[in-house]
Amino acid sequence: MAQQTSSDLYESLSVVRRLLGELEFPFHSASAADTGRALDEVETLLDHYLLVRLKRMQAPLQVALAGATGSGKSTLVNALAGQIVSSSGVLRPTTRMPVHVYHPADAVWFGGDYTVFDGRSAQGVPRGLSLLDTPSLDVARGLSGSGAIEALTGADAWLFVTTAARYADAVPWELLLQGAERRVFVAVVINRVPSGAVSEIRAHLGEMLADRSLGEAPLFIVEECELDSSGMVPPEAIQPVADWVADLAAEEARRAAIMRTVDGAVDSVIWRVTKAVTEADEDVFDEATRADLLDAVGEVRGAWEARG
Repeated sequence: MAQQTSSDLYESLSVVRRLLGELEFPFHSASAADTGRALDEVETLLDHYLLVRLKRMQAPLQVALAGATGSGKSTLVNALAGQIVSSSGVLRPTTRMPVHVYHPADAVWFGGDYTVFDGRSAQGVPRGLSLLDTPSLDVARGLSGSGAIEALTGADAWLFVTTAARYADAVPWELLLQGAERRVFVAVVINRVPSGAVSEIRAHLGEMLADRSLGEAPLFIVEECELDSSGMVPPEAIQPVADWVADLAAEEARRAAIMRTVDGAVDSVIWRVTKAVTEADEDVFDEATRADLLDAVGEVRGAWEARG
């Protein structure tokens, strides 16, 4: 993305964000409530991803690990980092706030107006990529201020972690469908798989992914294994995941993943705002507001189409 094009896109999205922030719904109705919720989601996407990423296109790729309580996200983060950086244990939920892990050489990118959450550095994380251990999906719904939604929304890629016992749970699939709609770069790890069930579970989960437009998502199987005395997974057990993370950190792959997610997020903003404005009842927006929002989205579309 050329620098000027990126700047034009940033400015046009900033106008949309300003207009959304100025909206007021003078009375309550079902249409106003639905429109408000839809546009709140757009504001979150703008605040925590697009308007941050477009100013920092060279910053490390962020990979958020997401999953249900007890799926093994923190244990996987520790294994990928090569050291204990995120607490794991029998108490649930263990992770109550996002933990952000990055290579020490990338620390210069994080701080100031950039939300780091609980930042920690680890030599084992590839340069050019950071890991976000997020609060459990089923817990995040009831944890006000947990940062889970912000962490996931602000990530360039999602590494969805589940288990052989819970991979069909409804809540994580709701998130994955949102990721598919936004074209977020998604990979899936199914954890603690009994050795005799690998083929069956891989086939079933592959079908579920394909049915939800996620058939191209990389799928990794981690078999049941013993943790060492410090609570670490043997490196060989997660080597395919570690290789994927390392490959994703390479410059060309990193740039492609970021651009894919930025494109998907911009497309989502255009589609969501247009849908909300055109489908809302006449009493939700006055004509001037409706026209201003559609004009602003048109400017975003123009800047986005000129990005090549």
